[in-house]
Amino acid sequence: MATTSARLIPDGDQHELLAATLERLNKACNAARVRALEQGVKGGAELRAIVKEELERFKMPAAYNAPGAERVAASLTKQKFGTYQSVTLSPAAVKWSGTDRVSLPTASGRRTVRVYVERSQGALRHPLDGRPTTLVFRNGEFELLDASADDAD
Repeated sequence: MATTSARLIPDGDQHELLAATLERLNKACNAARVRALEQGVKGGAELRAIVKEELERFKMPAAYNAPGAERVAASLTKQKFGTYQSVTLSPAAVKWSGTDRVSLPTASGRRTVRVYVERSQGALRHPLDGRPTTLVFRNGEFELLDASADDAD
């Protein structure tokens, strides 16, 4: 089954902001990971508290608390995060304005970004609306992927 996706079409400022958001998120998650390892924290409420503190220190919106905690928990047995590693956001964090615009939490508040619309979809709602969505940066472009497709595997 093909993964549902949307290619973002950010302007120059939005592109820089999205990249800075992923970079700041990864730095916060790396800091939380180091603290968790130093304190021997493996998960649970204690790990979520550490992640929340680091995200606040890096001035990240609360929408990244749960995804950040999941990433840090998964990373405790792996290596550190890359500069622009992807992040999965809850359906509540990603707001769709029809099929051609999406509002995303960023390091500087919410931003509405244009998305490429595949005309064959022809629906009033975007196919990713109401689904957990992964923000990916690769080959110099941002893309949103259906994270619920990963759950089916």
